[in-house]
Amino acid sequence: MLLNVLPGYSQTLPSFDNTIRAMRYNAVPRLYYSVDDYTQYAPFAVTLGLKAFGYESRSSWGRMFVSDAFSAAIMTAAVNGIKYTVGRPRPDGTSYNSFPSGHTATSFMLATMMHKEYGWKSPWFSFGAYAVAAGTGISRIINDRHYATDVIAGAIIGTAATHLGYFIADKIFRDRHISPSYEVLRPYIDPGKKYYELGLYFGYRFLFGEDVIGGGGIAGIQANIPVVPGAGICTRIGTGSIPSGFYPKPSASSHNLYNFMAGGYWSIPFLRIMEFEAKAYIGGAVSEHASGFDFAAEAHVGILSGQNFKIKAFAGYEAIPQPGRKLFSHTAIVGGSCSFAW
Repeated sequence: MLLNVLPGYSQTLPSFDNTIRAMRYNAVPRLYYSVDDYTQYAPFAVTLGLKAFGYESRSSWGRMFVSDAFSAAIMTAAVNGIKYTVGRPRPDGTSYNSFPSGHTATSFMLATMMHKEYGWKSPWFSFGAYAVAAGTGISRIINDRHYATDVIAGAIIGTAATHLGYFIADKIFRDRHISPSYEVLRPYIDPGKKYYELGLYFGYRFLFGEDVIGGGGIAGIQANIPVVPGAGICTRIGTGSIPSGFYPKPSASSHNLYNFMAGGYWSIPFLRIMEFEAKAYIGGAVSEHASGFDFAAEAHVGILSGQNFKIKAFAGYEAIPQPGRKLFSHTAIVGGSCSFAW
């Protein structure tokens, strides 16, 4: 499919946004649905339901609503202020308020509210809420209503707004109207503990060589399965946009490369909440033009952003199958990830 004939294609946007969108059109060009109009509110509906049925939360009803009101006001002001200042066209061309994603910001705001109220009782409340929020953000890309950077920005704004809203409310209420059994969980990477991880990653692949020049976005799911503390098996299932010519010239087309990889990881914690991680993968990849072995080596630097959440930046080398006389194309990959750790 030609990138320049996609509705709303823009050479002024980062290649990452255009190539992630091209991946969507290559995979599901005619898929549209409205479920994300409702899933954005799901975390808050569950929070209200748990509290209505008497399940103990962090805050009283009054304190929770004050915290939530501050959070919603901050999120709404930030999202709308940026939307109508930036004026980015939506990918489907329907309006000029694409950046950031309001649905994603709302969903991550409400997921963080659930995390604040119930995450201290069980990390699985937080995992469920953020999984729904992430699904809402991904749906906005699949529905062609937002670019990937719109969704990433919305997630950051929604999460940050709630933390700020609760911070303000905490200064007002101090120790009043809070559960006596509430326990503040301090982030800490225990070097003697086995951590399972599951998360999403986004990034960009740079291709080098005579036959293919350019690059494209990558995205997928990754997991770490510990064998001993700090080391174990890692897996990755993902897809990426590969130029079918000399990208990003306007006449270039693209196709998707799908891969499944497994290997080993080794991590070293430092400064209590940070870690360095090395990964090596081998697996298979398939596209409409080539299939074969795929292998990669990556270096990650991560920070524990909450008791059970890690944010990482990574860079590495990946060899992908290439049609023609060469067995592999050499590529460099960079990106970031957010994962749930338990």
